[in-house]
Amino acid sequence: MVQHFNFYYFLYLALAVGLLIGLYLLLRNKSERTIFFVLFILLVANFALHFLKLFADFYQERMPWSIRTITPENICAVSVLLFPWFFLSKNKLLRDYMYYIGMISGIGATVFPIDVIGHYAFDFETIRYYVAHSLIWVIPLLMVMLKVHTLEYKRILKVPIIAIAVLCLILINEVILTGLGFVRADVLFSYEIRNAALIFGPNPDIAFVGTMFLPLTPTMFTTIPFGVYAGSTFYWPIIWMIIPGYIYFCIIAGLLALPILKLRGFRFKM
Repeated sequence: MVQHFNFYYFLYLALAVGLLIGLYLLLRNKSERTIFFVLFILLVANFALHFLKLFADFYQERMPWSIRTITPENICAVSVLLFPWFFLSKNKLLRDYMYYIGMISGIGATVFPIDVIGHYAFDFETIRYYVAHSLIWVIPLLMVMLKVHTLEYKRILKVPIIAIAVLCLILINEVILTGLGFVRADVLFSYEIRNAALIFGPNPDIAFVGTMFLPLTPTMFTTIPFGVYAGSTFYWPIIWMIIPGYIYFCIIAGLLALPILKLRGFRFKM
């Protein structure tokens, strides 16, 4: 059974790193066309798995509620759905988003596998979870390591625009799921329930986010401004996190890009 810091927890971490190393060694001397083809096929396979999982017993037993899991209900789900087409587009900004968000969310989900804690180590859902979330960060990292895509610092400031668009997509999806009855209406806008993307406020399960974000969030974006409940706590969806999110994203993205750029002889110009 997977638990924090037990044998299976570290086994899956090791397998994810092993996947990265194995693919790198396999592809490092191949042509760019071959590298592109292999990485794209893996992204498409992850995309297909996102839908095919519904045929597994774990999801069949939870029908029709399982259907909502194939929608863009969180950042990682959006990544699985969009990464193949972002990669295929060859758009530099979209590929930058793949790298930075893939590294942040994919590694985060692999290191903090909240959704499979307590699951048996070799259940379908446990294996699927680690495969899906490992590919979210392994493929974008290989894309950059194998020079299929080149990072540039000047584009970092633009990437959050795509991230905000993705958060808006998740918000719209949540409203639709609520309208269709897949999500209870009373939990819409709750920052404690179904809030993995933090669009409704700092999730208590990830307490450090609130500690880091709230000091940089204007108070007006964390309260109800008018009406009977004026002054009550309410995190304006997405808006509450734009300022701190933008600042922290640029810092983290800069750090994530630095090792890659330094390997290519990048030097800061004073």
